Amino acid sequence: MITLKILGAFIVMLSCTITGICFGKKIVYRMEELEQIQRGMTTLKNEITFLATPLPEAFQKIAFQQKNMLSNLFLKTAEEMEQRQGEKGEEIWKQSVLAWQQKTYLEKPDIDALIGFGTSIGYLDIAQQKASIELLLQYIETTLLELQQNKKQQQKLYPSMGVLCGMLIIVLLS
Repeated sequence: MITLKILGAFIVMLSCTITGICFGKKIVYRMEELEQIQRGMTTLKNEITFLATPLPEAFQKIAFQQKNMLSNLFLKTAEEMEQRQGEKGEEIWKQSVLAWQQKTYLEKPDIDALIGFGTSIGYLDIAQQKASIELLLQYIETTLLELQQNKKQQQKLYPSMGVLCGMLIIVLLS
């Protein structure tokens, strides 16, 4: 009987600690995704500014250059833009971002910034699209700096909270 209690306590501690570690990693994954978006948007800005590439083609190029979750967003947007059925670029981008957000670690402000970028897709001139991309890049840069400052603290906090929650559960169940 005591062996089962010890085994149960060990399992509770282990699962709570692992949960805490996973929550601590969430900020790292969010930072990685923001950096991927930053690279993709920089490429998009260059495609639009220097090569005057049409948006669907630029999105396809970026999708094939990025071998990550972000490529799905750009590829879906490019495909939808090519088969455009009376929809504006803004609507296509918003639908793609909302469908893609389920598979990402980005938070609501990040998604809102991406959707906000979409308001300029397809109907503004090159200078205004470039300015819109730069605005998104500025948001990403600011967010990355904030996350970098909080990263170390949160990566220590969540595993510790997991251990403490595990101990609390063991004490309550004893």
